[in-house]
Amino acid sequence: MATEIEARPHALRPDWRAPLLLAQSGPRCGARTRGGEACQAPAMANGRCRMHGGKSTGPRSEEGIERLRTARTKHGRYGKAAREFRAMIRALLRGVRQTCKRI
Repeated sequence: MATEIEARPHALRPDWRAPLLLAQSGPRCGARTRGGEACQAPAMANGRCRMHGGKSTGPRSEEGIERLRTARTKHGRYGKAAREFRAMIRALLRGVRQTCKRI
């Protein structure tokens, strides 16, 4: 038993390619490829495709930089206080070694 669509002649069936053609008709990236031609990938909101959209330049304001710094902190190992503490320990060890050499 054939369904309604299967019973129709091919000319009357809905075109399954129509949604694909609509998706392909949108704006294109246009960035220059390594081959020197324009990229034909679909463009995002910024006008470039996902490959040519450009990397983030990161936060620019002091407030944004500080927000990023606090969000990325998992431990204090590389913070300013920890670096100063390690520098102080190295200086103390240097002094101890020099004292031991004099004895």
